[in-house]
Amino acid sequence: MLSVEFITLTSIYFLALLSPGQDFFLILRTALLHGYKLAWWSCFGIALGNTLYIALAYIGHETLIQFPFLLPTIELLGGLFLVYLGYILLTAPRPTYQRGIAHSLPSRLKLFNAGFLSAILNPKNTLFYLSILFTIVSPQTALHVKIAYAGWMISLLLVWDMFVAFLLGHQKASKLLDFLYPIQKIIGSGLILFGGYTLFIKLSA
Repeated sequence: MLSVEFITLTSIYFLALLSPGQDFFLILRTALLHGYKLAWWSCFGIALGNTLYIALAYIGHETLIQFPFLLPTIELLGGLFLVYLGYILLTAPRPTYQRGIAHSLPSRLKLFNAGFLSAILNPKNTLFYLSILFTIVSPQTALHVKIAYAGWMISLLLVWDMFVAFLLGHQKASKLLDFLYPIQKIIGSGLILFGGYTLFIKLSA
């Protein structure tokens, strides 16, 4: 039977995957210019970068358990950060896209590195993983369960990114971009609601 913790973690993580960030726009550009098969290499790089951040978040979590007075503060900051992400999505202008013509195909290694650097050099990833892992995953959760969560999150990320690349790698896929703006608003509202609920629970405890 699926736990409430797992369902909550999956729901929030999937909402975050739907929200467009720099990784999304890298996949978008690569898929539109070079097709989905080459864009998949960027997806692999992005997955590796996110894996490292999840590992760092877990290490930080285990360390900070020894300082109980820090955990409530980080949980509050995590809730505020999710509200901030939602606000950014709600107030962001309608994105515009341009199709370009690729004159030469980049190497798979170059695309992999581009995806890895996009993920690892994004400071929001640090705050995001700390936010969801501190606010959703209990310190009492067993280590093997946490590892399973990490594997599930990275698998979900990789499958989603590859699916997006597959869709955008087709000429007719550009029509789907019209739906990105309203979806962006819905996701922003969801993140604000969850972050606000987290803040309410922590402040009223």
